[in-house]
Amino acid sequence: MVSGLIGGETGERACAAQRAWGRRLGAAIALAVAAVTATAADAQAMREVSEMPADCRSVIPARMRGTVQPWQAYVQLEHCDRIKRLQRLSSALPPDQRPRFYEGIVPASRLPADFRVDIPVLRVVFPERTFFDTADSTLRPEAQQVAAIVADSLRSEPPDVALFVAGHADARGDRLYNERLSIDRADSIARSIYADGVAFSSIWRIGFGEDMPLVAGMMPYAWDRNRRVEFLFAARPEATAVWLADQQLDGLCEARSSAEVAGCKRRLDFREGYDAIEVSRPPRTSVSPRLSIRRDVRPATPDAVRVDPTARRPTGVSPNASLIAVSPDGSRRIRIDPINRRVPPVRLDL
Repeated sequence: MVSGLIGGETGERACAAQRAWGRRLGAAIALAVAAVTATAADAQAMREVSEMPADCRSVIPARMRGTVQPWQAYVQLEHCDRIKRLQRLSSALPPDQRPRFYEGIVPASRLPADFRVDIPVLRVVFPERTFFDTADSTLRPEAQQVAAIVADSLRSEPPDVALFVAGHADARGDRLYNERLSIDRADSIARSIYADGVAFSSIWRIGFGEDMPLVAGMMPYAWDRNRRVEFLFAARPEATAVWLADQQLDGLCEARSSAEVAGCKRRLDFREGYDAIEVSRPPRTSVSPRLSIRRDVRPATPDAVRVDPTARRPTGVSPNASLIAVSPDGSRRIRIDPINRRVPPVRLDL
């Protein structure tokens, strides 16, 4: 309607303003719905981790210890072990580079029906300056140590745990540039962790640009807090995705007064979708030797002339391991939509 009444550049500017207003209205509605949904689902907001039990086995009933149970029975135990392990590993960092730890619960009602369990999410926040120079996505030397710490922790995890690396920018500069920079930075860190020998963990990367400010305002303190890298761990990727789309909104726009908080939240301008892409995952396709492998298969004895593929595999025939290739069937993708609410508010594309 606007473009039909107003012509030329004026009409285009009016349409752009209307679209921006619509996005801000959608973001405000999303925050209100998130608050109602969280209350209805009895969701636990994120809180900073303080004291931990001396023995993580105390979080599971005594009758279950030492028994074989489905994965749902161990999510709290693994969560406790994860926090203590990361705290211990990161204590080697200089004090100004150590992370802060937060935890929350995604209720079963917000997760796929077959999960049947509330899943804790651990959020580990490192200062952005630990990882990158200004306007750069190349990892600093200090960042390699952080990536090694996360990789070391993942090697002690069950193979189905999911790690999300989330990049955030401050509000300075062009919005599209900030979005791309946050994605590139998250991707750099996620790939560094994967390259450190964590081949069988589910590692995802996502960038939010400037859209999820922790602190309101345009001051250096706010920029420093909002420009960050977060690591999110959970027993299943769907749990972290739901938290990112839903409960993440509750922690935005810290300020000294309720008026500043309200003003910040009115200015939030979410997009309708943020894509989390899996950097690696356990291979689901068969392991196939390349054609050149035929030159490296040798019979075990000189009088063996051929290998019958229908017979039992002879012990002496072994291909060159360096010629084995795994053909992945594509990365998974989760679309996280904080505006158009769903239950759950994510879409998983295999």
